[in-house]
Amino acid sequence: MPTKKLILVLMSLILFSKAVAIAEQDDDAMLEKELHWLQAESYQGQVVTVSKISEKISEAPATIMVITRDDIERHGYTELSQILDDLPAMDVIRPYGDTHFKNYWRGFRNTIGEPFLVMIDGIVYNHLYYNTADIPLITVSLSNIERVEVVYGPASSVYGANAFMGVINVITLKDKANDGASVTVRMSGGSNETRIADLNYFYKQNDLRISLTARFDNGEIDADAAQNYEYLKDKYYADRRLWGGFVDNPRLGGECQSLHAHRSVDLRAYFGATELGAQYYVLNTGYGLVYAADLVQNNSVWKRPEYSLYFRHHQPFGEKVSSTTLLRYRRSDVTNDSYFVDAYFDGTTYVAAFSYWQSLNESWLVSQDFNVTLSDKFSFNLGLEYEQKNLQKAYDVSGEGESGTPGGYEPVSEIDADTYDYPEPPPAVFQSQNHIITEDIAFYIQNRYRLTPCHLLNLGLRIDDNSQYGTEMTIRTSYVANFDQWGVKVLYGEAFQEPVPRLLYGGWTGSGSDPDLDPEESQTVEVSGNYTAQKFSSLVSIWHVHNTKTIVNTPDGAKNLGDRTVVGLDYHIQYQFPLSILKPIKIWAYYSHVFKADETKFSEGIEVGTGDIGDLADNKFWLGTTVGVKDYLLATFRGRYIGERQTVETNPIKSVAAFFTADLNLMFWDFLVKGIGMSLTVNNLFDEEYYHPGIRDAGAGDTPGFFDEDAVWHGSGSYYNSLLPQPGRSVVLSLHLRY
Repeated sequence: MPTKKLILVLMSLILFSKAVAIAEQDDDAMLEKELHWLQAESYQGQVVTVSKISEKISEAPATIMVITRDDIERHGYTELSQILDDLPAMDVIRPYGDTHFKNYWRGFRNTIGEPFLVMIDGIVYNHLYYNTADIPLITVSLSNIERVEVVYGPASSVYGANAFMGVINVITLKDKANDGASVTVRMSGGSNETRIADLNYFYKQNDLRISLTARFDNGEIDADAAQNYEYLKDKYYADRRLWGGFVDNPRLGGECQSLHAHRSVDLRAYFGATELGAQYYVLNTGYGLVYAADLVQNNSVWKRPEYSLYFRHHQPFGEKVSSTTLLRYRRSDVTNDSYFVDAYFDGTTYVAAFSYWQSLNESWLVSQDFNVTLSDKFSFNLGLEYEQKNLQKAYDVSGEGESGTPGGYEPVSEIDADTYDYPEPPPAVFQSQNHIITEDIAFYIQNRYRLTPCHLLNLGLRIDDNSQYGTEMTIRTSYVANFDQWGVKVLYGEAFQEPVPRLLYGGWTGSGSDPDLDPEESQTVEVSGNYTAQKFSSLVSIWHVHNTKTIVNTPDGAKNLGDRTVVGLDYHIQYQFPLSILKPIKIWAYYSHVFKADETKFSEGIEVGTGDIGDLADNKFWLGTTVGVKDYLLATFRGRYIGERQTVETNPIKSVAAFFTADLNLMFWDFLVKGIGMSLTVNNLFDEEYYHPGIRDAGAGDTPGFFDEDAVWHGSGSYYNSLLPQPGRSVVLSLHLRY
C-alpha cells in the first residue's frame, strides 16, 4: 500500500478514537468507584523489558502489551502459550508435537526456531539447539506470574540474537506485603484427559523470601478432531502393511494418539538484593499432528528438559548509578529416551524402524549491567555479556542404516513388536567429536534524552561478536511524545536471527543443514498513535519490516538467499461502561491487517521472482468482554476471527479456510469460604471444525493412500501434514485456592 494511503488509514483511526472519546461522559460516579476491579486489564504501570530499565509504558520506545495475573485467571488460560492466540500480529500454528507451536510473528514464517525471545524475569529460556519458545510458554507455572510484557518490534540492540520480531518477558511475584507463608493452588481437569496441578508456596521473613513453584500437566491431543484430516486417520496408524507388528504395542503405534506429560519446578531464594534461582522445565510430548500417518507413528516420546541455575545481585552506588550482575548455567536437551517410529517404501517393499534420538547442549553466561541517571533529562544504561555454549551438531542416534540414515529398517512383514531388535539408547554424555563450542561477547548501550516533559528521544546500540558467524551491530532509535491523553511513537530498529544449531549442524543436506549459514537480518520502521481516557483507550500502529539474508532451502542445503518485506497495521481498542445491576463491563478488540507479505522465490536454488510468504492471514480480528456480578462472579467471552490463508507453494492444499472460534470462562470466587474459587472454561464454544496450515513444506496432501496391484504404496507426498485439524469443544473445570 502506498505511503499516503497508510497515513490516511492512521489518521482515520485516530480521529475515530477521538470521536468515541468525545461521546463519552466522564462524570459517571458509579464507574469511577467500580473501575478498580478492571484496572489490571488496562495496565498503565511501569514496564522493564523494552530497555532493561523500569519506565512508563507510555514512554517506552516500543509497542507493548501487558497481560496481568488477573487477565490470565479471567480468560481461563491453562497454559501461558494461549495468550498468543489472543494477541494482534500473531499467526499461531499448533501441531502439538515435537514442534508444539509456531508463531509467525509479524509475518516471519520459518522452519525451525522462533523469531522472538521468551524470558522469565529478564533471563532467556529459548532452547539452545532449536531456539524454540515452547518449553517456557507451555510448562511455566501460572500460579506465580505477576504479569507478562509483550514487546513488539526488534530488540536485538538490547538483547542480541533472536529478538527479531519481539520479546516476551514473564515477570514473577518476588515479594508480598507481610511476613509469613502463603499458598496458591490451581487444580484442573477436563476434556482430552486434561489433568493439571499448578501451585506456589511463598515465605517471607524480613529480607528473606523463598518461592517454590511447581506444575504438572498431563493430557493428549483431540484424536477425534484429528480424524478430519486424511493422514491422521486411525486406518493408517493401524495398517499392518505399513507398520507390521509395531501396531501391537500401544506405545509404538496402532492409532492416532499423542500424550503429553509436562513438568516444571522453580525454586527462588531472595536475600535483600541478592537472588538465587534453580529451574527445571520439561516438555514431554508425542508427535501430535506434525507427521503423515503412513510415515511416522505419532504415539511416541519426544522429551526436552531445560535446567537453569543462576545468581543475580543488584547493587546501588549512590542515587545515580546502580549495577546488576548475573551468573548463569543452563542445559537444553533432548533426552536419550526420546524415540521415533517411522516407515517408508524403499522401492520394493515397505520398511520400518524404531530409533532413539538425543541432543545435549549447555551454556555459561555472565553479564554486567549498569543504569546511570545523570540528570532529569539524560540517562543511560549499558552492559557487557559473555556466553560460552557447548552445542550438539548432528543428533546422537541409536544405530545407522546402510545409507547413513538413523535406525535399523526392516521389512514390515518381518517386524514383531515383541522380538524386534530394539537398539540401546545413546549414552547420555557429551561426545566431543559431535559438539562445537561457541563464544559470544557483547556490549550494549541505551541512551534516553528528554527534550521537554512531553518529548523523549532514545538511541541504542549493541555489538555482538560470535566465534562462528562474526560480528553483528544493531541499533534502535525512537521519538516518543505524550500530550495529556494522546501519545505518538516513531520507531526504528534492527535485529538479527541466528541460524539455529539444528540448521547449522543437523546432520544431512536434505534437512536444510549448512554450517556456513549467516544470521538473517531485519530493519523495522513503526509509527503508532494512542489515546487513553478513563473509560476508553485505543492504539493504532503501522509497521514495515524488511528482512535480508533470509534462509532458503535448496537442493544443496540451506542458503542465505532471500529477502522479505512485510507491511501491516494493528489496531487496539478498549472500552468500559457501567450497568445498574452488573459491575462495569469491559470490552476489548484487536484488528490486524497485512498489506504486503512478499518474499524472494526460488526454484532449484535459482531466483524466479517474488511472491506471497504463505500461511499468513491478511485479516485477523479478536473480540472479548468481561462482566462481573457483585463480587463473586466473573464471566469472560473471547472470540477470534482468522481470515483465509494462502499456503506455501509446497503445500498441495492451496488455501486454508477462514474460521471463527470463541471461548468462555466463568469464575466464582469465595465459593463456600473465602479464598476458594472455581472456574469453568469452555474452549471452542461452538465446536467449530477448523484447521491450521502444516509446518515446514506441508507437502503430505490429502489424496487417500493405497497399495496398487503390484503392492506398491501410493501415499502422502511428504513427511509433513498439509492441514492440522484443531481441537473441538473442550471443557475444563478448575479449583482455585489462596491462603
